[in-house]
Amino acid sequence: MKQTEHALGIRIAPTPDGADDTTSYRAYINLAVADLALNNIIEMGPLPAGTELVDAILDSDDLDSNGAPTLTFDVGVMSGNVGDLTNPDGSARTIDASIMSGVNVAQAGGVARTTLASAFRITRSPVDRSIGLKVRAAGATPQAGTIGLTLIYRG
Repeated sequence: MKQTEHALGIRIAPTPDGADDTTSYRAYINLAVADLALNNIIEMGPLPAGTELVDAILDSDDLDSNGAPTLTFDVGVMSGNVGDLTNPDGSARTIDASIMSGVNVAQAGGVARTTLASAFRITRSPVDRSIGLKVRAAGATPQAGTIGLTLIYRG
């Protein structure tokens, strides 16, 4: 599992100043070809405690140079604690597809926004929750590049 500086706590996600105050941050990571293998998870960063998601924007370089690219990602809430490599019981961390499902933005490079109603129904939590992305379909000809995720949320 790869982790951004936000996921590792090197960069801190801002906290809204008050109720309904909106804030955001962009987490990004440089990925090698090996990082784009099927089912690999990249922990992008936290959705801070007590907040709710307003929007998510995924931006990516062209990470699949094939003429018929196949690379897709799911974006969602991860199991376990922010920054940990495994769940508390030692099992592998998992991710849902509650924010984006099968998004193909990395096939040619570009930007994608939240498209699923479930993204706006992620309930507030008293603890930080990890938001990540998973390689849903591996690339036909994967290539290294950068991917970023901007989380917009309110208190």
